[in-house]
Amino acid sequence: MNYKIDVQHLLPVNTIGSANNAAAFQTFHSEAEAFDKFRSLSRKLLQINDWKVNAGKNPTDFYLHNKEQEKLAFAEMNDLVKIKMPAPKNQTGKGFDWVVINKLDSIEDTGMKVLLLQMKPHSCAETMNDQIAHFYTEDATNNFILAKKGKTVQLSIHGRNEIPNVKSIGFLNSCRNFFVANGGIFGGSKVQWQDFAEEFIKK
Repeated sequence: MNYKIDVQHLLPVNTIGSANNAAAFQTFHSEAEAFDKFRSLSRKLLQINDWKVNAGKNPTDFYLHNKEQEKLAFAEMNDLVKIKMPAPKNQTGKGFDWVVINKLDSIEDTGMKVLLLQMKPHSCAETMNDQIAHFYTEDATNNFILAKKGKTVQLSIHGRNEIPNVKSIGFLNSCRNFFVANGGIFGGSKVQWQDFAEEFIKK
């Protein structure tokens, strides 16, 4: 994939499973205008409850909580996100797929401003079970990088080390996770994340 702003050095190495990438950018008339856009989109990226990702015409919904299950407006480190997809329910996650925000950094790097948000699969906060409640194993990450360099602002989304979570969770849930992971309803589909990136950066 060709990027307007190169952010590859900020990503985890893909050592196992699959990887996917999506990116969209916008170039402005001035650096001041680009900075204003970067600042407003940084705020928007942290408002995960308002994300819009669709599988076809069916929306995927996101709910941001802390570990005490209190609903939050803006993402912070170690917050949890439960994801409701247009797919069979994840029995391990009480009907949801769960991720944790395990990296949230503001970076200034060689004339580039970056907000990096990384998520990885997590257990369900509503049970005492430590099993990963997600269609990928805990090796996977989804990396959102909002970057500004010069007059350009770019959002790129990168899935890394994606392996379907199919072990020791029962036959039906294994089938469900295999279907979702390979169908790419969330995370595995470059098409859906590409749509998300383009809508996010241009509105």
